[in-house]
Amino acid sequence: MKSILEEYKCGKARLLTMLEESDDPVVKTVQPSLKTGRKWKVTEAVDEVKECLKMKEVIGQTQTDRRGVGSTTAKWWSKAEDKEKRDMIIDEIRSKENSTRVQKAVQQPQKGQWTNLDTAFRDP
Repeated sequence: MKSILEEYKCGKARLLTMLEESDDPVVKTVQPSLKTGRKWKVTEAVDEVKECLKMKEVIGQTQTDRRGVGSTTAKWWSKAEDKEKRDMIIDEIRSKENSTRVQKAVQQPQKGQWTNLDTAFRDP
């Protein structure tokens, strides 16, 4: 499930990273400002995501489920190319938006019941 806000944020982040990593020297030096509004700034969000991805590389690969540490391959920020870095930024923004969406759903008493595993398996 995706929201319009998530697509908007991913589009702005994709545009900013494409402008930052442009081969054209004029585009790199000008760095046009992207208008996003007053609640969310694309430059701050992209910088925060870049720092988060660098921190994930420092921490290393961790076990998140029963499969174990070596079951999945990890993409590292320092070894990724420009397109891979852009995709990593977009994926991280999507995961943050997904986590905020789940948090809002859990906070709602009746509408958040789909997040509770016990109610999904209860017999009628």
